[in-house]
Amino acid sequence: MKKPAIILIFLVFILTSCSSAPSFGPQETKIYGGESALVQEVRFKSNGFSIAGDLRLPTKAEMQPVIILVHGSGPATRDGVVEFEPLIEVFLRNGYAVFSWDKPGSGESTGEFEGGHTLTQRADILVDGIKALAKHPDIDTTRIGLWGVSQAGWVMPMAIDRADNIAFMIVVGGGGEDSIEQMAYQVGQKVICDGGTEEQAALVEQYWPRWTKATNYSEYREALGIILAIPGVKEYTGLSISEEENWNPWPTDSDAFIDPIDVIEHTTIPVLAFYGELDKNIDPVQGAEAYQAALEKAGNRNYRIEVIPGAGHVLTPATTGCIGESGGRNYVPQYLEILEEWLQQLSR
Repeated sequence: MKKPAIILIFLVFILTSCSSAPSFGPQETKIYGGESALVQEVRFKSNGFSIAGDLRLPTKAEMQPVIILVHGSGPATRDGVVEFEPLIEVFLRNGYAVFSWDKPGSGESTGEFEGGHTLTQRADILVDGIKALAKHPDIDTTRIGLWGVSQAGWVMPMAIDRADNIAFMIVVGGGGEDSIEQMAYQVGQKVICDGGTEEQAALVEQYWPRWTKATNYSEYREALGIILAIPGVKEYTGLSISEEENWNPWPTDSDAFIDPIDVIEHTTIPVLAFYGELDKNIDPVQGAEAYQAALEKAGNRNYRIEVIPGAGHVLTPATTGCIGESGGRNYVPQYLEILEEWLQQLSR
């Protein structure tokens, strides 16, 4: 009498195991610039998220290294918010498959990020994406690399800390500090772009971390009051001062306190880091210097850090770099040239 129950449990186990395995759809040929690829939809699960994306394989028979494209903040599909096609063309030309997916809530991926833990959940999805690729018959699992922009500068180091088969990382405009300090820089630069003074921007950078990291109400109220007195800050941030009975310190386990440099200080895989000279989202001077010091501390023997002149946050041409300035869809040529040169050296 017990046999049917045992068989049923076994079948449920098999079905559950199968449902969590990645699925690889049929292949079709697509053109990216001057390169063709066999494009295949990939779907995988990550905790409560269902992820759908495209794997683009160079039209060759041998096992392929792969680069995963990691989005910045905000909604984004597998085709990118920043222009992915020129990057995909470069990667394909140099023999790399390219994998990117719809962020949860965009395109065909589902799930909702938990407030305060988006970076952590995104890193988990990235690690699970790497695991999914490892089951693909045409992927060389010893050569899985990451490319990412902006917020990916926090997500990718977290994934590196959790996965042992990431071969290299390319980061564009990634922070060299926690996102509280990064936001202090961004708001300060917005003040200058809107006609404010360097002194006002310095006040923002000084007091922004104080109100967000305050452990008592008086410290919070004083710091935020100073910031909100600066013209334009309230309108840009939407902030207002809470009454004491409604105020609580920020939880220190929030992703806002994560500093990617804590991981970079121990990272010995090849790293290529780009910053736009005119970046007003991420401090390019602080970021480049932090990466330089951290990679030296790690004893990393294969890294390159480039600050690109005349470029904004995502390395499109910029005049001021101010948030809202359109740099168009084309990248600064120097960026793509260095990217391709570095990939070629990596393959030698």
